[in-house]
Amino acid sequence: MKNKKEKKSKKKILIIIGAIVAILVGLVAYGVVVDLNQEKKLKEELDYLYEITNKEDYDEKEVNKILNRTVTTGDYKKVEVAYKKYTKDCFTILTDITSVLGNDRLSYVLTADNYQEDGKDFVKTKEYLKSAKETLEQSMIKYNDYFTEEKAMSYLDKELDDYYIDFYKDEVVGNLESDEEDEKLFDSLNSIIDLINAEEEVINFLIENKDNWQVENGSIAFTSDSLIDEYNMLLAAINNENI
Repeated sequence: MKNKKEKKSKKKILIIIGAIVAILVGLVAYGVVVDLNQEKKLKEELDYLYEITNKEDYDEKEVNKILNRTVTTGDYKKVEVAYKKYTKDCFTILTDITSVLGNDRLSYVLTADNYQEDGKDFVKTKEYLKSAKETLEQSMIKYNDYFTEEKAMSYLDKELDDYYIDFYKDEVVGNLESDEEDEKLFDSLNSIIDLINAEEEVINFLIENKDNWQVENGSIAFTSDSLIDEYNMLLAAINNENI
């Protein structure tokens, strides 16, 4: 009788252990499924963000909406928040650049209309050129600083498991290697800065000789041929820069 009771007791224990193991296996499986689902959500979100920011005419409101929301939970949310905060800061740099490049005022500086409106001391023009140049120069410095692995990784919680850190590296740092596009961008920005410097030279020349010129019939006229020659040489230098 005693052996039968022991067998029943062992059987009950085994059944209980089996049930606990089954529950644990189920929880682990559930956790894996949830984790995979979170990763899938995040990848889809980042792919969509990449897609809309690489359009020629991107929707800034839509971009900001994505950058300010989260679609994941847990550790994936930490990765998502880090990625989007980093992207937002980088996006600000690029927005500063496009705010200068997209402004038609740069091509308006050396026109008779501007000479009439802001001459002969050109206070607003000088302020604009200085601000535009500083914005581009600072943006180039920030670009070099931000588009690095060290800067990108500084946004992520260092206490995360290696899996999430590696995932973040693959998604962010993997796209930060300098390439031909970066070189083209910097060449273009340096060309714009050179143009601004050349325009500043023309404006300073007009300020220094403000008593010796005036706008007549939509064109600038000087009191001497030597001033006309000097002015035309300054303009020719700008045209040569743009060839």
